[in-house]
Amino acid sequence: MKKRETMLKILLSVCELALVGICTVIAQISPIETTAVKIAGSFVSVAIVSAAAWFFPLRFYVFALVFHFFAAPLGSVINLYKYLGFYDRLVHYLSGVILAEAGMILISRIFKKRGLKDDAAVKLIFAFFFSAACAGFWEIYEFTADSLLHIDMQGSNLNTMGDIVSGVLGALTYTAVVSISKNIKKPR
Repeated sequence: MKKRETMLKILLSVCELALVGICTVIAQISPIETTAVKIAGSFVSVAIVSAAAWFFPLRFYVFALVFHFFAAPLGSVINLYKYLGFYDRLVHYLSGVILAEAGMILISRIFKKRGLKDDAAVKLIFAFFFSAACAGFWEIYEFTADSLLHIDMQGSNLNTMGDIVSGVLGALTYTAVVSISKNIKKPR
């Protein structure tokens, strides 16, 4: 990784920490209902997201931190999940888009490493199903956390299924947009 890109990623992560700090101050000085666990989790998750996205391209790294900002500082610390009824669905939709991009990056690396002929359709299908599977695994994580820790992350089966559908719709949107853009760029 280039030194400039490394420094930029570190700077972006520090900015993300600062944004979590700003959201924490806002939550503390206003009547927003939040908890110390949500605040601590938002700070810790900056490190987790930064580490998970570190070896991905810079563009994806930026997307991952933007997604984190919507999900953790705004969603949990500012508690937009509670105050805006559609917010949970929006975040799950965005996760579907970003996870499809992650799937595309991963399958592209596998194709390149194995010296396989580029097959856009196979890569798009993989990206879609990778994202859809991640949506399911996330809901399994929430179910497990709820069962073991009694923290009520899921709420109900309706919420769980709505979250999965939102994530799959995000993956479908990504797949459609990439497919259309590749067809437009293809010479006729």
